[in-house]
Amino acid sequence: MGEHGRSEGPWRIGAHEGLCGQEQGFARQPRRPRSAERLIPVTEVDVAAYERDGVVCLRGAFDAVWVGILCEAVERDLLQPGPHATNFAEGSTAGKFFGDMFMWRRDNDFRLAALTSPAGEIAAALMRSEGVDFFYDQLFVKEPGTAHPTPWHQDLPYWPVTGRQITSVWIALDDIDSSNGAVEFIAGSHRWGINYRPTPFRKGHEAKFTSSDLVQIPDIDSDRGKYDIRSWTMEPGDCLVFHAMIVHGAPGNDTPGARRRGLSLRYTGDDARYDPRPGTFQFPHTPDLAAGAPMTCDLFPRVWPRR
Repeated sequence: MGEHGRSEGPWRIGAHEGLCGQEQGFARQPRRPRSAERLIPVTEVDVAAYERDGVVCLRGAFDAVWVGILCEAVERDLLQPGPHATNFAEGSTAGKFFGDMFMWRRDNDFRLAALTSPAGEIAAALMRSEGVDFFYDQLFVKEPGTAHPTPWHQDLPYWPVTGRQITSVWIALDDIDSSNGAVEFIAGSHRWGINYRPTPFRKGHEAKFTSSDLVQIPDIDSDRGKYDIRSWTMEPGDCLVFHAMIVHGAPGNDTPGARRRGLSLRYTGDDARYDPRPGTFQFPHTPDLAAGAPMTCDLFPRVWPRR
């Protein structure tokens, strides 16, 4: 094991089953965050809002211990970024919009959050899914003074998966409002029945997403009054849970000193199927799945129900 919770060698997927350090992959006894068994309940009101709007904000879903664990993990990743890290604002005159993916495969605490936190049960409840598989994790850090926005987009067109039971649990690690980049959603857009062409997050990445059969997303910001745009003021430990087809984006961070750190954990449910169609991104490791197969595999481990 490396210092600060990092794994130096390959990690065995089954290592999370023992939880808390007895299996390979956890060298130390972690702090005791709220487990899924002590989850703040997801209500029928929450489920109805998720199904109607495509997004719901859950307050205090992750306790202070979880927030502390994840904040430390984020700082480690900023100091030692992974191979998929990028600065989406590269070329801008000010600020930094840091992103990284697949941290769970090299950092124990990101792995703990992905596989054992309340997120899996939250996803199951809101998707009305009997089973939930972890898909991947993604980190977004907008530093103060970063004008670079997150463009309007849907998630599903980027991904080699299909289905309706696909969701993200976006955990706030800072106080967040419109001034430092609160995520915005067009309520109900997950029910439009339109797959928009993936939007590159930075210049020079246009060639990565060339699906000619998909239409360009509308210019939302030129006619914002036309849409039911929702956003939330959030505190650390609050989370947004949103459908993979909802249209969403975020402004830049205009503040002089308020960071905006968010961790997105992606999950798939019963109807999700592997779909490595052209124009979607490639995972760093190829899953042992045939096209059209259910998602459960070593790369996309089952997290709910608990084993």
